Amino acid sequence: MKYRIILALLSLCLNASGALQGVAQPDTADLFRALLDAPKASSLNKAFAGMVLNRDIPEANARLEAAWEAAMGDHETLTPEVADEQFKWQMRTWVRIYYLFGPWGDFGPGRLSKTNTARIEELFWNYASAKSTVERADVKYVWFIQGSENHDMMDLGNAFLSVKALAVNPDYQERALPDGHTPGEHAAAWSAYFIRYCAERFRNGLFVEFASPIYGKYLIPELVNIFDFATDPKLKTNIGALLDLVWADWAVEQLNGVRGGAKARSYQGKYSRNGAIDCWYVMGNLLLRQGDWKKPNRYTHPIMGYGLILGTTGYRLPPVIEALATSPEERGEYAYISRRPGRMTNVEPLPPANVHGCWYNMAGSDSQFLRYSWCTPDHILGSYWLDPVLREDFQIYPEEPERGDAHYAAITTQNLWQGVIFGTDPNARIFPQCEAKPDKNKPQFSITYVQQVAVQHENVILVQANRAHPDIKAMRVYFGPGMKERLVERDGWRILEEGNSYAAVRVFDRSNANAIGAAAWDDEHLLRSEDPFAPIALVTGRKQHFVALDDFARYLRAHTWAIDAGLLTYTFADRNDSTVSMGLYTEIARLPMKNGMPLDLAPSTYYDNPFFKERADRRVLEISLRGMTSMIALAE
Repeated sequence: MKYRIILALLSLCLNASGALQGVAQPDTADLFRALLDAPKASSLNKAFAGMVLNRDIPEANARLEAAWEAAMGDHETLTPEVADEQFKWQMRTWVRIYYLFGPWGDFGPGRLSKTNTARIEELFWNYASAKSTVERADVKYVWFIQGSENHDMMDLGNAFLSVKALAVNPDYQERALPDGHTPGEHAAAWSAYFIRYCAERFRNGLFVEFASPIYGKYLIPELVNIFDFATDPKLKTNIGALLDLVWADWAVEQLNGVRGGAKARSYQGKYSRNGAIDCWYVMGNLLLRQGDWKKPNRYTHPIMGYGLILGTTGYRLPPVIEALATSPEERGEYAYISRRPGRMTNVEPLPPANVHGCWYNMAGSDSQFLRYSWCTPDHILGSYWLDPVLREDFQIYPEEPERGDAHYAAITTQNLWQGVIFGTDPNARIFPQCEAKPDKNKPQFSITYVQQVAVQHENVILVQANRAHPDIKAMRVYFGPGMKERLVERDGWRILEEGNSYAAVRVFDRSNANAIGAAAWDDEHLLRSEDPFAPIALVTGRKQHFVALDDFARYLRAHTWAIDAGLLTYTFADRNDSTVSMGLYTEIARLPMKNGMPLDLAPSTYYDNPFFKERADRRVLEISLRGMTSMIALAE
């Protein structure tokens, strides 16, 4: 009964969102003109561009028919299995085409031909049959992640928008999906689910695949689609609040669009090294309409629907968040400490169907995982803090649900990145990286889990390979293009001058604190420690504080360290002239120390920086800069 009550509200009007004022903006039109003329653009994306521009609609529909045939491949009949296997990665675009240009379209109703309309409605039915059950939409599963976080959102977000469209379609609204419930009952259940989903992520550290340079572009567009086409006022409010927090979180730890701070699922090679291909760089620049956001080659592939969605969304950054993103000098120097979902817990019973080969049920508020970022107008130095004793795991054994309990989710700890980025170039960066299990597709790179243990205070990081992980083979430090030739060696430090910043790296000898740890270059970018478990210090400074490299070198000489009973203690004065000590255990896996105490992985505040003020109930976040304030509040 409760689902039918909500259905009555949902059925008022499919296009009640009224959110798409920005579709026809001139700069957006420029993007789609470029995409329409791009030789490598897929038929699907060109069809979308043509419909946005209202250019040769018959040709746009013909391209959409070609895109359909390409997606179907060798399959002659659309089934739930085919919808899942062949359309999943493109669904965000098919959904958006229908909601914008279908019979009740929000922007160009009727531009979608009858043939393509019927096909997409059939796709919605089959996709929902594959992905949706009312039981799976129970709010008790809001921290249950199937496959991985971006897969989970592609599965469930697109299923929701599919059943939402079918719920007001006379040809489908009374038909029962495989679980016996109508599309309207499914839509009502998913609406309630996503209201809670947004609240939980808002309150408990956002996403598991945090700041991933790859997977954000498959997660965020699904949320934006829901924002644009939501009709439930609570869902509209909550998903808008979540998006605002997502972009505020990005704004305060990026320079020129390039995201700093720790990242999950940042694969070795180009994704760890090249900030210009980081999806947050591209998405952020697109929302800000800055940089090279109009370059069509970023959006040509049929699964790259994020450009189409962010280029036509009614979502806008609040002015204060835009100011935070574009005013690094006004932001100044500050630490940003944030909690992220990390640890898993059991769930009983498991969701009824479609449990992927791996899945995760997150502990929500008990994450045991922190990020620490030191942000300046010239560089950002960031680290992740975790308990090295906890291992990564997948919950893949329904008969052994305790298998993953109390461990970190593999998607939280896979290919973690920490280090420093500089504002001089998207590729200018230094970061430690372990060598471990080779990637099956790219043997020259490694896949790592829980690879390092770190502690940070302001501009100093201590980091070491995680001794508790058996696959670690080596510790290396990556230096960006052209940096090796510019390094200056002073007193065991390798010092770099980069723009208005300095950075220094030191490899320690675990057996003798007064000695310099042995290290040699693997190639022009990787400095490899002879000892795979040698601690490493990474220290940064600004020319505002150290006019010349010699001044920075003198500052480093004031830092002291000692190794006693397997504990490396590193001491220095912070910017307030307070003495700070940080410690790493060199022979055993144990939480690092800060000022004589183990790291606290569960502080009371989830988002701690000078610009966010978090209410005690974590329902409201106040964001301020330059006299501007935005109150971001959940509806429940």
